[in-house]
Amino acid sequence: MRVINMNKTVEATTVETATSVESFLGALSESLEPMTHKSYHEMADVPVVEVDALAQLHANLAMLEDLQGRLSFVMKEVRYLMKV
Repeated sequence: MRVINMNKTVEATTVETATSVESFLGALSESLEPMTHKSYHEMADVPVVEVDALAQLHANLAMLEDLQGRLSFVMKEVRYLMKV
């Protein structure tokens, strides 16, 4: 029977079936929990914020879209000024 550790290594072991099933279910329940990310914002009212990883990804994508739009505007202005 193969047991997969949390550090993504695979080991071949011979363990009783009940013990290996319990360890597998324990690892499975840990992986189903949502991942959270703690971040530190020095100037915020609450300096340490714990956010779900998926929510943080969506916030980062929204920020990147905003920054890309702003950069696109600036580049259009620079091209216009170079033509004049």
